[in-house]
Amino acid sequence: MKTRLTLLFLLIVSIAQAQYDYYYDDLMFGVGVGYNFISIVDDDVRPIELSFKCRINDDHLLQLYVPFLRQDDLFKSNGHPEMELIATSLDTKKRLYGFGLEYDYVLQSFFLLDFVVGLRSDCQLYKYRTDLTNTYPSGSAESSNLSNASDHTFRDMKNLNFVVSPNVGMRVNVNKFSIDAKFLLSMLSMRGDIDNRIEAKEPALSSAISISREWTEDISNKFKLKPGIMLSMSYFF
Repeated sequence: MKTRLTLLFLLIVSIAQAQYDYYYDDLMFGVGVGYNFISIVDDDVRPIELSFKCRINDDHLLQLYVPFLRQDDLFKSNGHPEMELIATSLDTKKRLYGFGLEYDYVLQSFFLLDFVVGLRSDCQLYKYRTDLTNTYPSGSAESSNLSNASDHTFRDMKNLNFVVSPNVGMRVNVNKFSIDAKFLLSMLSMRGDIDNRIEAKEPALSSAISISREWTEDISNKFKLKPGIMLSMSYFF
């Protein structure tokens, strides 16, 4: 009985090892999708990543990935003249596009589980626009007891981000599918500018008085260091 169990165990191990060698000894290509659970570039900016992968052999993997984000948000609140509540409208738009390259190396394998270390680097173009309008009710202090007083604040940020992220994690391989969970330490260098414009309208007895102001802020080589947690899934052909 023990002899039969031993032979069965050896047969199962041999089949599993042969399957592993079949899938990962040769050059393979695949596609994947990933998501970073921690915002690196700005507040609440978590792009989706689409990737094209090249598994050179058991230990070496290269991937070209494209992060992107398109997010629109709109908030509105109605004013109430009797309670002197301000009518507010806030429109925000976030856009992120980029490309990057990553390499990782398998330190140790245990059956279908790989422990990996790697390095990724990417370039991103990030745009963030906010459009805020406040309309003050009649009788409020802000409107000087006149109706239709309002202000408009416009902010448009554009920056180019360079991100380098050493990482460590694990990979689960199931046939032609793989799932990666990695911890990243991202080093971000940011350059760009912010265009600002403020317009205020104050009604008068004869006509409305409008005041506007415009200025630009430079973002010059701003550096940030942030951790991240990345989860991705891949399929190899």
